[in-house]
Amino acid sequence: MMKTFSLLLLAASPLFIAVNAGSNIRDASSTTVDIQDGQTGVVMVIPPRQTDTGTKPIPDADHPFIAPGPNDMRGPCPGLNTLANHGYISRNGITSFEEIINAAQEAYNIDRDMGVGMASLNMLARGNAFVNKISIGGVSPLVPPLPGQIDGPETQGIAAHGRAKTLWDERLEVLAKFGDDGPDGPATVFNLETLIEMTRQNLESDQLLDPEFAIPIRRLTDVFGTTKLATRRIISSFFMNQTFPENWHRAAAPVLGGSVPGEIAAALPQVVPGHNDENGVFVADPPAPAPFNITSTCATFWDNFANALPGTLVNVTGIFKQNVDMLTDLLFNRSGCPEPVAPAGPTNV
Repeated sequence: MMKTFSLLLLAASPLFIAVNAGSNIRDASSTTVDIQDGQTGVVMVIPPRQTDTGTKPIPDADHPFIAPGPNDMRGPCPGLNTLANHGYISRNGITSFEEIINAAQEAYNIDRDMGVGMASLNMLARGNAFVNKISIGGVSPLVPPLPGQIDGPETQGIAAHGRAKTLWDERLEVLAKFGDDGPDGPATVFNLETLIEMTRQNLESDQLLDPEFAIPIRRLTDVFGTTKLATRRIISSFFMNQTFPENWHRAAAPVLGGSVPGEIAAALPQVVPGHNDENGVFVADPPAPAPFNITSTCATFWDNFANALPGTLVNVTGIFKQNVDMLTDLLFNRSGCPEPVAPAGPTNV
């Protein structure tokens, strides 16, 4: 089962994973040198909240668009690709926990705690939490495997989606049918009806085309986490050109999430966690076990830890353990679950 996570599905609408970082904030990095398997550990530090939280034009003069080179990593997330193309994160596509959070605050005005949650999950599942590196694309020699190769011989990076162009074409077809009129012309604004229909069509198409289709509850967060009242011009700039739209301004206040995912879920009650069986027939997954079935947020937390984060993380030591403990604590603190879950997922997937 592929572990697929996306940090910023759309520039105006990140995944709705926020954390309460309060008691875990570290003001300074440790001076202890920890070398494991030839790698030097790097202590992760939660960046401070930005003090300028209003709107402003993005990008600024210090962050011009530069197209990626042949060795630069890019992946399935338009928001991250755009950050790299403008230098808000490293242009080579190899970034860190702190850099992601700072860039998300600066460019998209994403609330610091929301950025911490997104970065924490991706670093644990797709990055190297010992050296504090993650590829926004696929495998890179700049991100070594975890010490001792406890999650396989490669660090995967954020998994790519081979249907990105097809999905965009499908979105435009739905927009033309259901979208609202706006400054850019008729049927150019993504309204709630458009988002509901896009979600329905995408899931039905994937289920038919992918014999190994699976949509566990942790991925439903991705499916329902989207934005409304954005225009075709704005979204096209991110999805197709991987750059900020002309005359674009970041949100006027820190982005904390919204009601859209819940509204989409309510409109599609038939969309439940599940997978295709050997005959290509969709089979619903059993619910999360008690006590993790109290809310969808808690069930998602359980699913990530039980099935996506490699179980070998429980045996790490030194700075590696320090970083893993911080990241897992951050995710638990906001989960609403009555008790934590230790990572128990498979390795090398």
